[in-house]
Amino acid sequence: MSERDRSRGAELRAERIRWKGRSHNMSQASRSMDERLRNMRAQGSNLNRRLHWHAEESKSWHTAWDDPPRLG
Repeated sequence: MSERDRSRGAELRAERIRWKGRSHNMSQASRSMDERLRNMRAQGSNLNRRLHWHAEESKSWHTAWDDPPRLG
């Protein structure tokens, strides 16, 4: 095997190692993004429940306190 072939083999191994590191970093970033999205979904769900509860409370209050409709 020539010196040039050994050098090329070393370059290829180094490139594979760099790609493995990049792949690991990308996996970490993906997991981090998934966690952030899960948290955002949970917050959105909580907000929807609170808004629904508020709408029901508001409807109940208005039913009790607004002027009754006048008949004819």
